[in-house]
Amino acid sequence: MRVLKRSIILIALLNIIWGQQTTLNAETAAQLAQGKQTVAILDFEGRGINQMEAATLTDRLMSEMVNTNAVILVERNQMNEILQEQGLQQSGCTSSECAAEVGALLGVQNMVSGSFGKLGNTYTVDAKMFSVETGATIRSSSKTHKGDVDGLLVIIEVCAWELVGLQPPADLLARVEIGEQAIAGPAAPKKPMSKGAKRLMWTVLLLGGGLGGAYAAGVFDTPPVPLPE
Repeated sequence: MRVLKRSIILIALLNIIWGQQTTLNAETAAQLAQGKQTVAILDFEGRGINQMEAATLTDRLMSEMVNTNAVILVERNQMNEILQEQGLQQSGCTSSECAAEVGALLGVQNMVSGSFGKLGNTYTVDAKMFSVETGATIRSSSKTHKGDVDGLLVIIEVCAWELVGLQPPADLLARVEIGEQAIAGPAAPKKPMSKGAKRLMWTVLLLGGGLGGAYAAGVFDTPPVPLPE
């Protein structure tokens, strides 16, 4: 009876996915033929942020995972429709056991779950993809971002590529690097030579060390160029 129930749910899910458009039908069939796996993403848990914000950030992860074109992703409205038919909802389902149960009801092969955290102006992202059948973790991604939420969105996009086992695009990695440089700020200007350092330089010169001795003492950043004979 339980197997029959799951079969009915799986058929309903496929009808939802395949019954939207004829073009989607052909596209999904081609993806299945390529061996792409079905994946569903639960709303991430919010730690230090409210659940509405966590759901919004989860949407960004979903969108970028679709952009990878590496998996067949069950959309949020499709997932909620099936869960409502079973009298279930995403909220409160934060454990791996609960996520696996939801994945079994949806008939997908893999599930993605995790959390978004915030402490001060530092954000954390912890995500993992695991097999519904075995419960084994397939891939995981953990990131820390210090700064505004705009930079966090870029970090989430990188997580999506890592979860499907692909290298993030170069332009995406460049955006991460630009964000990190902006947070770090410009390099501090070099301080002028102090009076004590100047005295040391002249002392070395007078004692016969010459410019080479001054360089050895750390007065100059680069070795002096010897004068031509």
